[in-house]
Amino acid sequence: MRKPIIIIFIFFSFKLIAQPYHNALGIRFGLGSGITFKSFINSQAAIEGIASFQFDFKGYTLTGLYEIHNYKALKAANLALVYGFGAHIGYYDGAYYKKRNKILYLEQTATVGIDAILGIDYFIVGSPINFSMDIKPFFDFVNPGFRFWDGAVSIRYVFN
Repeated sequence: MRKPIIIIFIFFSFKLIAQPYHNALGIRFGLGSGITFKSFINSQAAIEGIASFQFDFKGYTLTGLYEIHNYKALKAANLALVYGFGAHIGYYDGAYYKKRNKILYLEQTATVGIDAILGIDYFIVGSPINFSMDIKPFFDFVNPGFRFWDGAVSIRYVFN
């Protein structure tokens, strides 16, 4: 009788380690700076929403991402390798969208495209703080162009 109880306890202990938090809200600092919200949908997958302002291009972007958190890859407690994909919509004002691929866009430009993400995510045990660092390449289908280095550091407050 003790053996099944011990096995169940060990199983649930590993399940808790695999996902150290459920929801987090914070600030993203990078090429596109703004607000980020992450919510886990199971022990290894999360959805993240990013509302950002790009100072260089005077533009606003809304991004939705599906992310896999692999806590075993880096072999460190509460540190995950994060990778995933998503989509975005954006709006740029005042001809600051610049010349991309030798195309000059109108003063007010809308974009739609796909995104990928690769980074690390760290949760500090005993505090409600989560850090992440990532690169997020994306491709625009409407007013096309590829910009690879949309990198950022995020600091989030964790709540359940």
